[in-house]
Amino acid sequence: MRKLQVQGVHHITLVGADRQTSIDFWEGVLGMPFIFDQPNLDDPNEGHLYFDPGDGRLITIFTNEDRKPDPSRTSTEPGAV
Repeated sequence: MRKLQVQGVHHITLVGADRQTSIDFWEGVLGMPFIFDQPNLDDPNEGHLYFDPGDGRLITIFTNEDRKPDPSRTSTEPGAV
């Protein structure tokens, strides 16, 4: 199989909990400035938060006001986030 020649990554998107919990973690704990949020026009309970990891790229967090933080340990299986 031929390898792809990747030139970079523009942004990474992850699924978070509710808006405030996500901001508290990414900005408050990890120190990444909160840039802006964008509502999901198809679902008023969902939003997209954008954070600056400091290298000119973005980390996007999909939030949902009905989703609560899960204190259990995250799976360590390959592909788990």
